[in-house]
Amino acid sequence: MSFICSVRRATLDDGVGLKGEDLVRLQDPPRFPCRIDNPCEELAISLFLALQHSSEAAYDHIRSAVQKCYPDSEVPSLYRVKKLIHELTGISSIVDHRCINSCVAFVGPYAGLDACPMCDELRYDQKKLARSHGRKKVPRAVFQTIPIGPQLQALWRE
Repeated sequence: MSFICSVRRATLDDGVGLKGEDLVRLQDPPRFPCRIDNPCEELAISLFLALQHSSEAAYDHIRSAVQKCYPDSEVPSLYRVKKLIHELTGISSIVDHRCINSCVAFVGPYAGLDACPMCDELRYDQKKLARSHGRKKVPRAVFQTIPIGPQLQALWRE
């Protein structure tokens, strides 16, 4: 019931989900066509999309091969390509913590818990927590959600 109440109370400005520039962009989307003027950035995006089911290392190897053949080319790193795609489309993922056994996500009523209410597995990596003297809470498992709003805006933008 607490999840249902959380959903009923949810607003865009409640600090959950999209934040900052992503939230502003959702509320006031760009109204101009998406343009890529740099041919190296266009190549990088094409490579990224073509390799969507490949490893990150595959992108890096192909990028290195292109740069070896064309030393003056400035093909962006994978990190930069992902950032560029985010800047162009407004699409990004929301990362939340989950139980290591996938019992629950630590969201809504479970957001403040340090252990899974189903299996009692700890939420945070205890070694990293101990090394940082309790300051660095690194989740043992995460999941990503890609909100539908920015996807629909990107789809209908042109």
